[in-house]
Amino acid sequence: MAELCPNSQTDEQIVKKRRISDTNSDDPTSRFPDHVLHSIFSYLKSQDLFTVRLVSKNWHRNTPSYFPLEFEESIFFENTPTTPSNVIQESHNKFLEWIRSSLETSQSELKKAEKRVIRVQFERHENINDLLELINEIDFHEVYLRFGCFNYWIPFIFQSKCLRVVHLTRGGIDKHLFSDETNFVCLEEVELDSVNLSGETLSKFISKCPNIRELKLVNCMVLRSVLLPKVDRLKKLYVQLVGSYPSITDVQVIAPSLQVFHFVHFNRCNVAVNMDIRACRMLREFHLECPTFPVGFDYEHFISDFPHLENLILGPCETSKRVKISSLSLRKLTLMFTQLYNYNYSRKSVVSVPNLCSFQYVGRTFKSSLALSETRKLLKTIGISLVPHVEKINRAWFLQLRSHLTKLNNRIGLALTIRDQTSFSALGKRGHKLWSISIGRIPTQVVPHIGHLKLDIRFKVPEESHGCLLKYIIDNLLWMSHPSVLTLSMPTSFAAFALGICNEFLISRREDNYCADTQNKCWRHFLKDFKVRELVTNEKEETKKFNFIFTWQLLS
Repeated sequence: MAELCPNSQTDEQIVKKRRISDTNSDDPTSRFPDHVLHSIFSYLKSQDLFTVRLVSKNWHRNTPSYFPLEFEESIFFENTPTTPSNVIQESHNKFLEWIRSSLETSQSELKKAEKRVIRVQFERHENINDLLELINEIDFHEVYLRFGCFNYWIPFIFQSKCLRVVHLTRGGIDKHLFSDETNFVCLEEVELDSVNLSGETLSKFISKCPNIRELKLVNCMVLRSVLLPKVDRLKKLYVQLVGSYPSITDVQVIAPSLQVFHFVHFNRCNVAVNMDIRACRMLREFHLECPTFPVGFDYEHFISDFPHLENLILGPCETSKRVKISSLSLRKLTLMFTQLYNYNYSRKSVVSVPNLCSFQYVGRTFKSSLALSETRKLLKTIGISLVPHVEKINRAWFLQLRSHLTKLNNRIGLALTIRDQTSFSALGKRGHKLWSISIGRIPTQVVPHIGHLKLDIRFKVPEESHGCLLKYIIDNLLWMSHPSVLTLSMPTSFAAFALGICNEFLISRREDNYCADTQNKCWRHFLKDFKVRELVTNEKEETKKFNFIFTWQLLS
């Protein structure tokens, strides 16, 4: 049957409509005009354009052309302690000359490209100011510079008319660079990694970037404050300071459009940060990770200023006051080694999130006070990852864990990570006694919601005590639950030893039942069968993973 078309449509429009209908209906962008798709892709960075071109012929045809230039001084010459200084300087000068000649010979390609990108990694900073001037004369869209030392001060900030992305690693920025009236109108993304700059310099710099959308600050050693009084278009802000650096003391951000804020702050001084981000009411993702809970939040209404918050990652944030997490918009919650209040004073739950879809907990041991006050149908699985101290793993530890888990009604994914935190050889006979498996003990009721167990062993060199600990952990886990799968992850050097221990331990249920003559039956009487399958991992990884698939029966 012929397709009915309005008389106003021309033959060309009919042919174009049929051509569109013949394209893949699974790709909604196939209906976009070429110029619209091209305009959308023009906002992507160069590292994303390469992937976009591989999606389809339509995307490949409409991907903006880009011309990247990459120069790395470390592979240009070999710098060893025995290399004479004059040889190093000569190689450095040759490296600079190589960049100059490459820029000159690439002029025609650079002019044709719709997106121009340059990446330079310097090992030395002598005589590079003139080269930076030369780079500044070319209108690059993205500039990535990595300097070889921290005491080199950048002479200027690039002023390309189309510059959108600037990433600087090491070096320093002085506030006098922003003393004039020059603004960086096109700049949308700034990343400063290990760059020396003060809080005042940062504020001046960002105030001259009215269209900045993403700002990332990583280990800026002399940075004491992050004061951004007016950044109307900022969408993402990342602040990370990890190491033996002085503390960031003040954070004040007035960004009405901010949607993502990550603040990770660990150093030698556990000083509470003064933080005011109440004006960021459009915040959707908040990652707060610092040793002490920041000053400036309402303890009883911690995230009430963010009505659109969907993802919260929190930890450890130690405080003696009770902090309540309550939100109707929150969908994902992750607590990592969290110490929100003194547990000795209160056992009430501090989490009340009725619409939660994902809950992840990471800590030494699970605490019921940090469990959800109410469970909802949207929350299918609760993920609990524990990293206990090895010397504290005993019968009481497992009983306490079980008592907390029984209070949860949702399906539980339980993971244990065992690290080599103490010398097992020093434990000697104490390790064998500490992790000896009791016979005929009173059985505990199985926690029915644990379907998947994960056991991550970080030992490298097998010892006899490792076998005792491994059998003890598996025995207590199977007393506590009847999982369908136990995933065992370990270094390759430890895999053969661990598999031998596990197989021998599990097979012994048939040949040598420890509690055959006792009234209280252990998990072996309910284990019908098990299979072991090795999971395929990357060949470069030093970790082996195995799945123990269990089949259980209700009666012994």
